[in-house]
Amino acid sequence: MFKKVLIPISSKTKERSQKAVEAALQLSPSEILLLHVLDPVPEMIGGRDRKHLQEEADAAVQNIFCEYESVIKKANIHCSKIIDRGVPANIIVKVAEREKVDVIVMFSDGRDCVTDMLLGSCTERVLRNTATTLLIIRK
Repeated sequence: MFKKVLIPISSKTKERSQKAVEAALQLSPSEILLLHVLDPVPEMIGGRDRKHLQEEADAAVQNIFCEYESVIKKANIHCSKIIDRGVPANIIVKVAEREKVDVIVMFSDGRDCVTDMLLGSCTERVLRNTATTLLIIRK
């Protein structure tokens, strides 16, 4: 049913990301895209320092991806990895459209902080702004 699945991975919430991967595996897709959205490097930092900070962040994300990638490959499912920078909800919607995914799998356990109470969670913002099917995994 779902051939291509997008899973936004968070380094802050490892348990949530694991549950999203487990749920996506149950869909038996042919491909899973792992997406991690980094905060942009501040504009004040330029030159080699900026490039160095970006490379460090990218390397840290690759370590995060390795764990999930091995689980996905054990299930004989093709795994691709994407690192992007920006506002997570916006990037998730943009990548889902660009990659023409069939479903986005995200974990949600309600409000995490004051920002979520005021603006809504990342999952809610994705839901409001995407035409792609969204599978939300609850606690």
